[in-house]
Amino acid sequence: MTKEQIFILISIVVFLIVGLFVKRTKISSIREFTMNKGKLNWFSVAAGISMTFAGGAAILNMSSLGYTFKWYTLVDPISLLIGIVIVLISYKFYYNDNGITISDLLSQNNNNLSILIGIITSFVFILIVSAQFVALSKLVSPYFPAINQLIITFILATSIFSYVFWGGFSSVTKTDILQLIFIIFFLIIPLLLYLLTNTKINITQSYSHQFAKMPLNYIILFSIPILFIPLSQDINIRIKSAKNIKEGKLGLIIGGFLYLFIVVTASFIGISLAKQGITLKDTETAYSLFFKNSFSGYGYIGIIAALAAIASSLDSYTLNAITSFSNDILKRFPFLEKTTSKELIKISAFVIYFVSMLIALFFNEILTLVLTALLIYISVLFPIVFAKKIKIKDNYIFISSILTICLIIIVELFKINIPYKVIIYTLFGFSSILLFYLFQKVTSR
Repeated sequence: MTKEQIFILISIVVFLIVGLFVKRTKISSIREFTMNKGKLNWFSVAAGISMTFAGGAAILNMSSLGYTFKWYTLVDPISLLIGIVIVLISYKFYYNDNGITISDLLSQNNNNLSILIGIITSFVFILIVSAQFVALSKLVSPYFPAINQLIITFILATSIFSYVFWGGFSSVTKTDILQLIFIIFFLIIPLLLYLLTNTKINITQSYSHQFAKMPLNYIILFSIPILFIPLSQDINIRIKSAKNIKEGKLGLIIGGFLYLFIVVTASFIGISLAKQGITLKDTETAYSLFFKNSFSGYGYIGIIAALAAIASSLDSYTLNAITSFSNDILKRFPFLEKTTSKELIKISAFVIYFVSMLIALFFNEILTLVLTALLIYISVLFPIVFAKKIKIKDNYIFISSILTICLIIIVELFKINIPYKVIIYTLFGFSSILLFYLFQKVTSR
C-alpha cells in the first residue's frame, strides 16, 4: 500500500471517528437532528460557513479558473461576502424565526407552500450531494486504480453519510472544525511556505502566459452567492444555533473571510503554474499538478486538503437534504402523522442516499450538477417569495415553479447555449408568476 493510499484512508477514518464520537447522545426530533439552539461559539459558526461553501468546487475549480482567468476568481468570494452583509442586515429575521428550514422561513406556516419549497430545496440539496459523491470518487480513484470506481464512491459516500445520519448537526459542526484544521495544515500553510522559500517565481516578473478576461456570463454565474447566501439553509441553522447574536454575527464575518482566503490560496495555485510557463491540456489538473511538482514526495497533502473540503460540503448538504425532506415534505402528509421523527429521519436518509447515488452514477459532471442546483434554487425561490407578496394561489405557484425547473433541467442536460442563464431563468420564473397573477385576476371576476 502506498503512502498516498494510507493517508487518504486515515483521513476518512478520522472524519468517521470524530463524527460518530461527538454525536448527540439522544436525537428525538428533527429539530435536534438539524441544529443545536444557542450552542455554537463564533469559531464553530465560522468553520461551518467557510468549510460548507468551500467544498471541492472552490478548492479544485478555482485552481483551474485561476490558471485561465487569473484573479477574476475573486468574484465568487466577494459575492459571498456581499451575501453575508445582506444576511447581517436582516439578521433578526432569521434569528427570531422558530422554524428549522428555509421552507419554514418563507412559507410562514402555509402547509402547501412548505411542501412546494421543501420539494425544491430537497431536490437542490440532492444534486449538490450527488456532485460531492462524484468529486470524492474523481479525487480518490486515481490512487486506487485496482478498485472499481463504483466501489470507491460507495465506500466514501457511505462513510461520511453514516456519521451525519447518526450524529446530525453535532457531528457536522465538529467535523467542520477538523476539516478546517486539515485545510490550514495541508493547503494554506504549505502554500505560505512555498511563497517564502521558492525562488523560481517572482510575482512581479514577466511571463509569457496570456490570461483571459472572464466572460460576463461566468461573472454573473459566480455572482450567484449574492442571492444564494440570504436563502441558504446553512446560514439559517447556524444563526439559530449561535450562542447569541454577537457570536453569530462574528462567526459569519470571519467565516466569509476564511472562505475568501481559501479561494485566494486555490487561485494562486493555477496562477503560479501559468506564470511558470507550464502548459495544461486540461486545466482541471492544475491543483494536483501543482502539489506534485512543488512538493515532491509529499504531493498527497494537497489531496488530503481537497478531501477535507469535499467531505465538509458533503456532510453539510446531506444534513440539509435529510432535514428538508423529513421536515418539509414527509411530516406534512396526513398518512405519516403518527410516524415518529426518528422514523422520518431514517426514511429521508434512505431516499436521499439512494437518489443521490443514482444521480452521481449517471451524471458524472461536478460543476454541471452544482450550477444546476444553484440555478434552480435562485430562479425558483425568489419568484416564490414574490408570488407570496402579491398573493397568488399556491397551485399556481407550484405550476410556475415546475415550469421553471423543467426549463433549467432541459437546458442543462442538453447543453443548450443560453447567455446569462441566471438572469434568463429568474426572469422566466417572475414572468410565469406574473402571467398566473393576471390569469388569477381575470378568473376571479
